[in-house]
Parts: sequence; C-alpha cells; structure tokens
Amino acid sequence: MQTNNIRKILLGLILLLMTVSVYSLIKSLNKEALPVEILKTMSKNVDIEIENFKVTHEVSGAKDWEIKAKEAKVKNEESKIILTEVNVTLNADKNRKSTISADTGTINRETKDIQLEGNVKFKADADNFFGQFQKSSEASKEPDNK
Repeated sequence: MQTNNIRKILLGLILLLMTVSVYSLIKSLNKEALPVEILKTMSKNVDIEIENFKVTHEVSGAKDWEIKAKEAKVKNEESKIILTEVNVTLNADKNRKSTISADTGTINRETKDIQLEGNVKFKADADNFFGQFQKSSEASKEPDNK
C-alpha cells in the first residue's frame, strides 16, 4: 500500500515536471517568432509580394526608364504584376525627363504593357516634350525630291 502511494506521488511529480518543461519550451519558442504584425498573409493567386519595388531599364549604360512602386504582387498564373503607388520615370535624354504617377498599375508580363489607373499624373517640361513632336512633324512636311 505504501509502495502504491510512493509510485503515485512520483508519477505526479514527473507529470508536473514534464508539464512545466513543455510550457517553458513553448514560451521560449514564441519569443523568437516574428510578431504577428510583421507577418502578412498573401491573397490567393499571388506568388510573390515585393515592397519598395524598382525596375530600371538601361541602354548603353544610360537609364532609359524606371518603374518604382510601394508594393508589387506577382501573379505568375495570370502573367501579370499588380503595383500600388506607382511612379514611372522616362528619360528621353539628359534634358528631357518625364514622370508618370498613379495609384495602381498592372504590368502584363507577356506583352510588357503597363496600365496605370487612379489619379494618373503626367509631368514633363512642355518645351522639350512638345519640341520633339514639332521636329518630327516638320520633317514629314518636307517635300520628297526623288
């Protein structure tokens, strides 16, 4: 009878010790995990989310254009990239720089087309921007002396 009581007490102590050990282990693992605020669940069909997205195209070492966005969501299945707070910079030459901004944008990865929507704004130096069209229209008015 006395042996049964000792066994029950030892079993109780072992269970208590195991419970405390498991609790301490779980508590220490949670401290090392990322806070819930940092973790972000991705919406369905989104393969990659990129913050501070930036793509630059260069020709012979000179920056031709640049696309920046606060966030980009790559959807491989639909072959498109969804952008938020988009800024596009076009560099025609050193004297002509144009910018286009919009709330959202979509890049078609197959055709390489970009569609901007919501508060779309285009900024350019008017003299330089319209000057290029005047030069091309004057060239088309010249008579063909062939």
